[in-house]
Amino acid sequence: MKPTPRLYSDHMITAVLALLSYALFFYGLGSIGLVGPDEPRYAAIAREMVLTGDYITPRLYGMPWFEKPPLMYWLAAVGYRIFGFSEAGARFPSALSATLCVFLIYWCGRKLWGRAEGFLVALVAATSIGSFAFAHAASMDMLLTACLTAALVFFLFTYNDPTPRRRIWQRASYASLGLAVLAKGPVGVLLPALSLGGFTLLRGRWREWRDWYPKGLWITLAISGPWYLFCTIVNGRQFLQIFFINHNIERFTSAVYGHGRPFLFFLPVLLLLTFPWTFLLISVARRRFGRNDHILLWWALVPLVFFSFSGSKLPGYILPVVPPLALLIGKELVQPSSRVYRVAVFMEASTMVFIGVAFGVFGNTLNMDPHVSGTLILLITFIMGAILLALAVWFDPVLLGAFNAAAIIALVITAATMVFPRFDLTDTMRPWQRPLQQLVGDDEIVFMYKPARWAEYGLQYYRSNHVRSIFSSEDLTQITRTATRVLCIADDKTLREVSGVPTLDLEVVHSIGNYTAFWLFQVK
Repeated sequence: MKPTPRLYSDHMITAVLALLSYALFFYGLGSIGLVGPDEPRYAAIAREMVLTGDYITPRLYGMPWFEKPPLMYWLAAVGYRIFGFSEAGARFPSALSATLCVFLIYWCGRKLWGRAEGFLVALVAATSIGSFAFAHAASMDMLLTACLTAALVFFLFTYNDPTPRRRIWQRASYASLGLAVLAKGPVGVLLPALSLGGFTLLRGRWREWRDWYPKGLWITLAISGPWYLFCTIVNGRQFLQIFFINHNIERFTSAVYGHGRPFLFFLPVLLLLTFPWTFLLISVARRRFGRNDHILLWWALVPLVFFSFSGSKLPGYILPVVPPLALLIGKELVQPSSRVYRVAVFMEASTMVFIGVAFGVFGNTLNMDPHVSGTLILLITFIMGAILLALAVWFDPVLLGAFNAAAIIALVITAATMVFPRFDLTDTMRPWQRPLQQLVGDDEIVFMYKPARWAEYGLQYYRSNHVRSIFSSEDLTQITRTATRVLCIADDKTLREVSGVPTLDLEVVHSIGNYTAFWLFQVK
């Protein structure tokens, strides 16, 4: 039997989405060292799990670390088996999760609306800035997003399938919630519960929840419960206090961990995460919503509103809104052109011009990192703005999808090939790995004087914790009393402070970016 044209089409779409996912999520995955304070910590915890064989208690350099559940660490351990102990291995869970989101969204759109719609909603999801940005980050946000997207997709299948197969979709949805709880804790169940609860109450059919197979929560518990139980048995009350009280309740009710932001913080974050498709939400708002659209809207709005009330706010908190919004936005690309659609594209074009002027002309005022030419940014954004205007006036919306996708792919490949390696020298500690190996043995301590958190955690990862931080000149003097000389690292500002200590002398041996390595010894 010969394959039908429909089968050929499915295979082609699958191949295109696979190539797209590779280009956006896996290409250049290790082109920059571990960034910020979180990436090196999470990567180190996963590495320690592999080295010790203990997959129950997360540990950071031997000490229990109960900030997050283990699913990301477990998958990073798989990444290490594939890529070795590398940045690509640490980021593998996020890249895999982003790919899973793309195919889940395609499957959902295809099943609910058709093959073309399925492809376009997957295209929107893949090329939204939030997707590929967090796919390149060793964090829990993309993993939680994938789990919640799976729960959403399987719930929609349940809601639209009157056959006995709906029980299979129900169980798959509850299983996805179990993985979400292992990805980031109770919020993995709380957000879907609030979303579906709001959807049900708004329709005045609150008894409808009985048709959702509530006994399936036992599946959620069976998947997520064992780790929480074993970790409590092994670590006792310490785990319960730190994980549930400190890092869930206190993190939500206060800014105790230094992430306080204004109430409306997530509105500009939302615009950025969904860019370049953001302004099509205006076109989405004008159409008549069906019940599936209402579910998607609730799934997107609840994280946005819920975390706006949180005392701690980080951009990744609302990453789960991207897939449901992609399902809403992608359908607009198969609609006829309209005045509202053209206004949305004009706004996208205006935003591109604004970005060009802001970073191309006022880059120095904005303290932009000088790794990219401001003139080049200005030229590219003006050309893109002109193309967008032409697309809005003369062409169908589907061509906007092709243009945005091509532009984002070009941006990601350019960044991974040309931009990230430059940031690697100034914003990560990876370049210090080899120079320090030439200066001291791997088991010797390197001291850092008043380091930034990202530098401290970064060098701890690349030196396997053979790093100690010093925060006063008295402590510097103390460590030189027990050794002839010690190797230290400091940034330009604190280096001047060290050179001003009258009892100490130094010999500069290496510099990378804003940091300098020097031998420190007492004045004779």
